[in-house]
Amino acid sequence: MAMSVDLDRVRGLLARGAESDDLDFKAEWDPSQKSDLIELCKDIAAMESLPDGGYIVVGADDHGAPSGLFAPRAVRDFDEQKIRSKVAAVLGEPIDFSAALHRIESNDFFLIGVGPNRDGMRIMPKDGEYANKTIWRACDVFVRRGTSSVRWNQHDARGIIERIIAVRKEEWRRDIFETIRVATPAFEPGGFVNVNVEMPAESFGAAVTELIRRADEVGLDLLLRKTIGDAVTVVDSASGKDARAAASELGDQLDRLNIIAALTARYSAGTVFSRAIHGYQAIYEAVDEEMATHPRRFPLGHKEVLMHLYALGAVLVREKQWDDLAVLVRLAPISTYGGYWKSLLRKAEVMVARAELLTDAEGVRSGVIEAAKPTAAHLFDLIGAGQPSDLTNLLVEFDVYRGIANAGKDGNDKLGAYTNFALYYSARAEPAFLTILNDSVARAALFDGTDAQLAAVYRHMDDTARKEASAFNGWDGFEDQRLRAFTDTVGD
Repeated sequence: MAMSVDLDRVRGLLARGAESDDLDFKAEWDPSQKSDLIELCKDIAAMESLPDGGYIVVGADDHGAPSGLFAPRAVRDFDEQKIRSKVAAVLGEPIDFSAALHRIESNDFFLIGVGPNRDGMRIMPKDGEYANKTIWRACDVFVRRGTSSVRWNQHDARGIIERIIAVRKEEWRRDIFETIRVATPAFEPGGFVNVNVEMPAESFGAAVTELIRRADEVGLDLLLRKTIGDAVTVVDSASGKDARAAASELGDQLDRLNIIAALTARYSAGTVFSRAIHGYQAIYEAVDEEMATHPRRFPLGHKEVLMHLYALGAVLVREKQWDDLAVLVRLAPISTYGGYWKSLLRKAEVMVARAELLTDAEGVRSGVIEAAKPTAAHLFDLIGAGQPSDLTNLLVEFDVYRGIANAGKDGNDKLGAYTNFALYYSARAEPAFLTILNDSVARAALFDGTDAQLAAVYRHMDDTARKEASAFNGWDGFEDQRLRAFTDTVGD
């Protein structure tokens, strides 16, 4: 699947403020220079070895600020197909490559998205040379190590091989399930769903829908128990695997859990949705570690749980499932450590931040919402809803609802949630604030206080978001006149 290279994506990447394994900044780049092309191809090949690919932003310095050195002479020189042809001539096909030229406040940036290689890595097909310099030899393999593109070693090879095996397992499950489906005419509308089959995620939604259609709560319960159990098993065995491979396997199981949750919420299938959400408690309990200051055993497990909860939240926002949304945002972890952790989302978000999985080298947060986009887009595909054009808005709105639902009634109380929405312009978040004012059903589900208490929460969220946005050029206060009037006059 092509990597997103839209304007929101480049803004989010620049906001990280530092390079990482999946992000490389280049101050300048000229497609007509062979040296520039060869060096770019080395970075592209290295990013192909990452399970989710990566990005290269031309026109930025090491901190994501405009370099002032990139000034494309002609837009046509940076046409995606032209650049792709140049890269493919060096690296060969197939290659998952996307690119777009953007202008932000009079500064030009060229964003390149590199998807993961289907074979797990790129084996260089020929020598890479320029100006009598040999950058690589045929059959070399490059990986990302920190912020550098380097030749792989034994440890890198082991991790890549484990990820290849995980991908192949999913393909084998898909093939086996399709064979069973074809060979078993009973698996048709009105037929039998075998909940013991390890179905690929793409077929899982059809099985869940069929069980819901038949009101088969026993079948749904068995499928739910199997999914939760398989996820816990993945977590329990994570310490003996490559961390990224284990995270990928956990993500597969959480995709299945989200399919059950999203579809049972859509079709109001009894109490199954609530049981699915509480399944996250059991899975997170397996991920969590005592009262650890920083997660050490499986940090990526915290991130997978957080990303999948945000993805499910975006679906519930789009379908206006307010009661179910309230259950999700108020979910507490099993281990609260004397009531210290009241929210599972908050705990996961703090652990992810402490593990520096969403921060730059200086500890500045780069964005939960931006990180959750691929997971959310995949979930919309899996439930047959299609990827929404307003995906960013849905995630931003979910973050707002989460903050409102977990905020104390006293303006001196902590919000109970980060204002992740602060990284984006006010227009993306304001619909959620307005919904709580206009929709009595949404308000009853997510906030049970008075108008004065709600106005105090809005002011608190606004103040906190303004401070958070100061480094990101995002939230700048309420722009909608009704919201301004409500926060300025009610409860003062």
